[in-house]
Amino acid sequence: MTTDRTEFRLVAGALAAPHHLEKLQKLGMSSSLFEDGDLKAVFDAFQWYCSNHKVESGKIDLPLFTAYLIEERHVTPAIATLVGKLTDAGGEDMTTLVELLDRLKTRSARRKLRTIADSINSFTDAEKQGRRVEDFAAEVSEQLRQVARLSSQNRQEPIRDELLRYVEEVRTRGTGLPSILGMSIAPYDNLNTAVSGLRPGFYYALGGAPRRGKTNLMLRLATLVARNEKVPVLYYSYEQTKRVLLTRVLSQESLINPLVLQKGDIRNKADLVTRFNKGIKETSAYMDNLYLFEGNRQDTVEHIRSVAYGIMDSHHADRCAIFLDYLQKVPTINSYASLQKQVDEVSGLIAQLSTELQSPIVAVSSFDKDGCRLDNGMSKDRPTMFNCTGGGDIEYDADVALIIVKDYHDTAQLEEKIANAVREGGS
Repeated sequence: MTTDRTEFRLVAGALAAPHHLEKLQKLGMSSSLFEDGDLKAVFDAFQWYCSNHKVESGKIDLPLFTAYLIEERHVTPAIATLVGKLTDAGGEDMTTLVELLDRLKTRSARRKLRTIADSINSFTDAEKQGRRVEDFAAEVSEQLRQVARLSSQNRQEPIRDELLRYVEEVRTRGTGLPSILGMSIAPYDNLNTAVSGLRPGFYYALGGAPRRGKTNLMLRLATLVARNEKVPVLYYSYEQTKRVLLTRVLSQESLINPLVLQKGDIRNKADLVTRFNKGIKETSAYMDNLYLFEGNRQDTVEHIRSVAYGIMDSHHADRCAIFLDYLQKVPTINSYASLQKQVDEVSGLIAQLSTELQSPIVAVSSFDKDGCRLDNGMSKDRPTMFNCTGGGDIEYDADVALIIVKDYHDTAQLEEKIANAVREGGS
């Protein structure tokens, strides 16, 4: 029997990256999808191995794994040759593994549909039926529902296993646990506590008028996550170049004006040299984890998904953080005459992607004219996410909505203090 390449590549990819197994299982990967009996046996053994052995350095103990296959599973010694071929084949990135899994699920569903079609033909062609039509139809309906469940993206199961894992986690939980549930954005302690960090699978929408500091805040959050959590952080800007973004990052770390960093004479001024060296040192702490992208028409949410999987693979990480600056400029595969429909699609896809990756995604959203007018006025009515360009569905998609607005009460007090200081000859 010729080994099926799709099944072979999928099993080889899983063996090469055991940390992907849980994710693949949640997406519906199981041995029932395989037609090749040897590959089915290898995958069953691989699942057993991962559930009973700690996988060090992202690799399985090949001799132990092969011995288990032969001694416990009672398969032929020739299967050791297959395992050798699988491990020699190397791995695939997560995006490819998901595509292979979708292909395998589709083929398995079609096989089951052909079986159902054959049973329907047999029933209708027979002259004498021992069963009632409604009973047979009910059986076929259940079989079709099983096919639909097989074809769905995620494996569907009751909460039993998840509940047992939860109970075990609580029983073994030690003291000194972090006070937040997500990725730390310290030293922004108040914000860190308020949102409990940037949480896995959460979509954060950050709205504001122009020149309110949205990009500066986004960059700061991105660098703090990269520094604190040591996970890959992807920052997509659809307005600025990588050079400008990096300059702004260095400016935050060195407290040197970005214009000075770009054009100023730093080498001959001792105070600037000191601050510049400090900025380089601070940035170096997370430079291997932060990725800056100049967004273009190809950088759709679907493409960002592929890039994220690839970068997580390269870091052997099961999570990341993504920052999008800004939402209204994220392109879509389909063209829309209405900006509102485009924004609705992008926002919905971001929510889905954050859940799929189990990683936080933070997206900036611009205000429309009414939102900017409210923000600039002295009215007690302040802008909300409903004032974002393209419609208010962002607030329904996002798990957390953050708004940057001008506080006119505090601003008035500050202006008064400055005016008093000037009158008194202060600075």
